Amino acid sequence: MTGWEEVFPAPDREIYRRAGFGKSAKWDGRPALVIIDALWSFIGHKPVDVLEAIKEYPTACGKAGWDGLDRISAALEFFRGSSLPVVYVCADGSLRDVYGATTRTRNPVLLSDEDAFGIPEMISPMEGEPIVKKTKASGFFRTPLDILLRRINVDTVVLAGCTTSGCIRASAVDSHSLGFETVLLSDAIWDRSTFSHEVSLFELSMKYASVATVDEASSQISKHANNRRASK
Repeated sequence: MTGWEEVFPAPDREIYRRAGFGKSAKWDGRPALVIIDALWSFIGHKPVDVLEAIKEYPTACGKAGWDGLDRISAALEFFRGSSLPVVYVCADGSLRDVYGATTRTRNPVLLSDEDAFGIPEMISPMEGEPIVKKTKASGFFRTPLDILLRRINVDTVVLAGCTTSGCIRASAVDSHSLGFETVLLSDAIWDRSTFSHEVSLFELSMKYASVATVDEASSQISKHANNRRASK
């Protein structure tokens, strides 16, 4: 059972089912792991409850972010071990005064805290893994992400990071709109609200993306890679 089955009433889920929404992911393309805003400002430096975490950063998600970091680490191990591309997409706080914030929050993270926009050491980029800077919610909005992915022959975008209802949702919709097969790693994505996380996963899975855990995605990618090798 998925988390959203506990959130969405059965009659509502039945409407989507009968209407034909939702489909399984296609795993026969070339995937890239795209990590959105996995930054200290969206996690917090301690694995604590979100109400405690926001005392450090108003955008922090606390323990949910730490749980997500653990699963991103697992995803990174798989993608790197399979020689598949990894791309980081990060909010650029230095340009906030020029372009405005990514959201309409009343309490933005202080730009003087440079560590707030840092990538946690346990998921640090390796040499050669690109970091795309963004100024708005979507990782694709007026960034070179689309061009970068197409140049390395990626047709499947596997999303991790945060937040499910914000930058992940915006990036997933744009990814779908640009023609990429789009997969959300449900256990490597997080939000400050569990309810919002589950609602967003459900809605995105019905219209724009597929949803899988890190282990499920790793298994499917490996399976299809083995099938391609066997058919040659």
